[in-house]
Amino acid sequence: MLQHTHVFPIARLFLTLFAGAVLVLLSAQAAFAHPLSVTSTDFFINSGTDPWGTAFDGQGHLWVAVPGCDPSPTCFKTDPPGKIEEYNVSDMSWIQTIQLPAGYGQPIFLAIDGKGKLWFPGVMSNAIEMYNPANQTFHKWKIPTASALPWDIAIDHKGKIWFTEHGSNKIGMFNPSTHVFKEIATPATTSNPYGITVDSQNNIWFTENTDAVALIGEYTPTSGRLQEYKIRNGDTSGSGLTPHLITIDHNGNIWWSEGFVGAIGELNIAQAEPGTNNGVTEFFYTPPCGTCDMHTSGIAVDGQGNIWFDDSDQSIFGSYNVSSGSFSLYNTPTSNSHPHDGLNIDSQGHIWFDEEFANKLAQATAD
Repeated sequence: MLQHTHVFPIARLFLTLFAGAVLVLLSAQAAFAHPLSVTSTDFFINSGTDPWGTAFDGQGHLWVAVPGCDPSPTCFKTDPPGKIEEYNVSDMSWIQTIQLPAGYGQPIFLAIDGKGKLWFPGVMSNAIEMYNPANQTFHKWKIPTASALPWDIAIDHKGKIWFTEHGSNKIGMFNPSTHVFKEIATPATTSNPYGITVDSQNNIWFTENTDAVALIGEYTPTSGRLQEYKIRNGDTSGSGLTPHLITIDHNGNIWWSEGFVGAIGELNIAQAEPGTNNGVTEFFYTPPCGTCDMHTSGIAVDGQGNIWFDDSDQSIFGSYNVSSGSFSLYNTPTSNSHPHDGLNIDSQGHIWFDEEFANKLAQATAD
């Protein structure tokens, strides 16, 4: 004979409350997940000072731009040309230091094309410059607009070189085959474009850096159309919202660092609408020093979809877990080291970032 279990009203109430408590507990654990276990180390760069942007080549070697000055927003015209360092990630050793010739600028950001050539903007030389490791030669091409302050750089799927013109409120394109430039001005004359990247459809995304503008730009080369997306509605002047570098996650959504407000931002492409902030979410972290300035700059996406970033004024780096909605923050190996725009992730999932004021390169591993 089957036996029936009867739950009396008081017992049923207890079970209901208990189940609800478990659900709340599980939700809380998801929202406040334990930080990743991260170990980090750092070491001095081989030569020069003020390491900045980084890029990985086809062999997995890490290349580091070493301008030898702190561009805020420029170096001095009397500063000598900078250097580029090559680092072997697999055996943790420096391979070579490349000194830029006279007449070249100070490299800040790097991009490597399919043939292994290194491209970098010359901020003070107002040129797009290139180093070919195959034959150890340098080349440069002057940008049509004077004092453009070429800044960040990216290479599209057709091999064309895209860059932001931080001083002339434009983005630019250089065709290596024809040596022809194309420049696209932003509607705002105080946008100071900063970071730039390319999506899977070969569209160009960039940040408009001043807090009075604070927009995300999208340029479609095939149609010549420039669209902009608000981060916030209303007047953002004086807010410190200064979008810096920009990247794309595995779902095609756009992420950027937000400078002096201590946050990262996301544009959900499925919800995006030009001229609005539809689909935009800002994620704010609580810094360890509540009375110190914040400056979120470097940003990258790892293989699990976590968003990594660094804060140069707080001297921290951290990750945002998209699934749990939680931040994990870590001190840099050297205090007050000013991690900046060189954060990158290798094929093994190791986090790399420059420590500009310490003249070091740092590596972090999430267990």
